[in-house]
Amino acid sequence: MWPITRDFPKPLLPINGRPAIDYIVDKLLEIDVAKIFVSTNLKFEKQFQTWLAEKTTGKIEIVAERSMSENEKLGATRALSELAYRLPPDDYVIVAGDNIFKDSLKAMVAFYSRVRKSVVAIFDAEDSDQARRGSTVSLDQDMRIVSFEEKPTHPTGQVIGACIYILSYPILLRTEEYLSQGGRSDEPGNFIAWLCKKETVFGLKLRERVWDIGSMEEYERTQREFPKRYQGRPKW
Repeated sequence: MWPITRDFPKPLLPINGRPAIDYIVDKLLEIDVAKIFVSTNLKFEKQFQTWLAEKTTGKIEIVAERSMSENEKLGATRALSELAYRLPPDDYVIVAGDNIFKDSLKAMVAFYSRVRKSVVAIFDAEDSDQARRGSTVSLDQDMRIVSFEEKPTHPTGQVIGACIYILSYPILLRTEEYLSQGGRSDEPGNFIAWLCKKETVFGLKLRERVWDIGSMEEYERTQREFPKRYQGRPKW
């Protein structure tokens, strides 16, 4: 997305007249979360604060890590690891700020409440190119993830993971362990791939695709395809 995102964060890019992050918050408020933490960096903090100033809900808090440039960025997983120690012990829904989706998260929360293990949202890739850009996932008959590969060169299937997770607080703290073992600080899917080898992790399939605005091509496609019925100002 460079140079557009050099001075503007992807989650605030407009989709059908609304910032992309609005659609994520819509879905989180449907499941009545206690608090929404928006993780960003110091460079973009003011832009997120401006976005937040127009909202009426008191559930959103902007949390900025210390970086001011691309070279200083902690990476999504390291930022999450540092944030974890500032959070109260609880269960957490983790959503990438540049992914938007139509499915409700209620089924995913209900499933997590039943199994009490980490849950990853999955969906069917449209083609092999999309599978290569994402994380290919294999499940057993109990919906447990038996393999998870981030950005595979040769995808072995068409089921891919979305960056939508439900994790317990102890699992969230394991990001530090993952990083201490040389895990990559960005691309949270690599953490999930590592976690699947250490813990039981389940996958729950979404009915529809996830739009990832990580490239100009995908951003333009999302503008064309994401339903216009979601257009308009939020009621929060």
